[in-house]
Amino acid sequence: MKRHVFYLKNGYFLLTAFFLLALVFAARLPVSASGETELLAETDIFESQNAIDEALQQEAAVGYSFEEPLVVLNPYGNSPLTAVVIFSTDEEMGGTITVKGNSEENDIQGTFEAATDHIVPVYGLYNGAVTEVELTLEDGTANTLEITCEGVDLSDLTIEAEMLDSSSYDYSCLTFISTNEGLILGIDAAGDVRWYFEPGTMSILRELENGHLMCPSSYTIRGGYHKSGLIEFDFSGKIYAEYAIPGGMHHEFQELSDGNLLVATSSPDLESFEDYVVEIDRETGDVVWELDLKDLFEDLTDGASATMISDGSSDTDWFHNNSFVYDEENGLLLLSGRHKDAIIAVDTLDSSLVWILGDPEGWETVDESCFFTPEGDDFEWFYGQHQVTMLDNGDIMLFDNGSGKVKYDDNDNRVTGDDVYSRAVIYHIDTESMTVEQVYEYGKERGAEWYSDWISGVFSLDGTKDLLWVTAGSNLYNPEEDSHDYGPSYMFTSGLISTTHIDQLTNGELTYELTISADSYISETYRSARISLYRENANLDVTLAPVLLGNLGETATAEPETEISFESAQTLPDGWSFSLDAVKLTVNGTFTTETSSDDLPDGHLILKSEGETLAYSLTQTATENDDGTSVAVKGWVSPVGLEDAVWEIYLLLDGVTYQSGYSVEF
Repeated sequence: MKRHVFYLKNGYFLLTAFFLLALVFAARLPVSASGETELLAETDIFESQNAIDEALQQEAAVGYSFEEPLVVLNPYGNSPLTAVVIFSTDEEMGGTITVKGNSEENDIQGTFEAATDHIVPVYGLYNGAVTEVELTLEDGTANTLEITCEGVDLSDLTIEAEMLDSSSYDYSCLTFISTNEGLILGIDAAGDVRWYFEPGTMSILRELENGHLMCPSSYTIRGGYHKSGLIEFDFSGKIYAEYAIPGGMHHEFQELSDGNLLVATSSPDLESFEDYVVEIDRETGDVVWELDLKDLFEDLTDGASATMISDGSSDTDWFHNNSFVYDEENGLLLLSGRHKDAIIAVDTLDSSLVWILGDPEGWETVDESCFFTPEGDDFEWFYGQHQVTMLDNGDIMLFDNGSGKVKYDDNDNRVTGDDVYSRAVIYHIDTESMTVEQVYEYGKERGAEWYSDWISGVFSLDGTKDLLWVTAGSNLYNPEEDSHDYGPSYMFTSGLISTTHIDQLTNGELTYELTISADSYISETYRSARISLYRENANLDVTLAPVLLGNLGETATAEPETEISFESAQTLPDGWSFSLDAVKLTVNGTFTTETSSDDLPDGHLILKSEGETLAYSLTQTATENDDGTSVAVKGWVSPVGLEDAVWEIYLLLDGVTYQSGYSVEF
């Protein structure tokens, strides 16, 4: 058995790295001796990837033999359990690849296209171990490689798999999880990590019709999971497109039948959150349809859930749309409002409210004809739910987190302690009689040990209730209190054990369970998916240049509470960074002040041009310590509406105006 593992020529990557560092350095030059500002140069966010693509093509032209190929580990630097194998054949020839598992059922198999110069992607290497990879050409010639992967440190996670009945389990797919730490892991049936991606994001991962993957982009525009948009990429980690979206992206998106993207976003001015949906043109990135949920309700406080209290949410997050499903046949968009304990149906033709599925308590200004009347003895409403989906027969399925099990005004009577539980639940609705029947549930019998107050989800593997995949992603346990009754405000609390349960249910019976645990939030799982690493006609394409589409819209201005004083502006201390790309100007830095965090005035980024001054809010995270208050600052401004002018950049921090030393032209 031969072992041939090589790396791309170091000189090429060193040259690329030097070039990129030079760009970063150029963007951080101090104020010149004359006092003039330095004009920020626009950074190409795909510069590094384009250089890698070019280097791979150059290596493919070298003519490595099939018997002694070039193996490049983690080619794009973000997917360390992958590689590419580069070789040439005299004739155009395709073949197969088998990435050997620790047992035969966990082998990962794929094909590669006919060509003379081959760049064959390898997916499914074992983390920190040696993996056998077998390549077989169409003429029967075979070569087995041993690829050693250093991998990543996942020692803080405990992953256990239990196969109770393998007859309905699909070994060709991995279980993909999206953790609250921003990791995406692909896990095989035995519980071994076979794929890893760390884009610095969290929440949803979906497979697209073209075999690519899509997830939120890495740049955060607000909070922990409100991202600037979406990225389309493959299992090698190569990005093919990035979409910037006004209001950003959170929680959910769906690929429509025409290829366009339906995306959960926030109000474009970011004055309210998680209450907007837009359709994005896949080819241009333009918004071609939008829905403002605020237009549907007379009183936004109607039907408020007690989860708003336990989530620690403000009134600006009044709906908390955490998922949706588009019923294309009926032209209905079903949205899951956690902070309403409700699924609402919207007619996409006229953006009107059609019906509301959920506890009708507390809805004062919505006509009662919009609500369903429960039927059956075992019926329960859902509370704080996630991931609404539809089965093939039209039944509605969701993950009932069971948060509180009461409405906002009845929070004193919320379910607590050992009585908490979560469920996967299915409802059958009749829109003519406006009745609802509960036809399935799972999880209540698992009790508090399976309780997941937030995130989590359920979907069908075959379109019916007979084969379900359930993620209970946020169980927190306090050993000292012997309690599992904890919501999202406790997710970063030390001393709690976090556990995710991922279950396959076959005809109502548990047939497989994957358990992921840690003594911190890193095992909390937003959702899981079942995806095959290799798919026909979904090959790595090193010739295709990535594209950046769309924009973040026009950034809302703000009114500073303290006066801007350009005449007495101070020089900004070292340690601040400013950068410009095609969709945003960003700033990051820290400062220390004697002002307490409660009294700290809002920070602002100030743009000054001839005759015009604009202020934009900055995000400040303050931490008090013995030396004062340490404040981490970040912010961004979209170029939309600011074109064709040169703007000097100032900061207003703790009531003091600072000259950054930079200017920008959009």
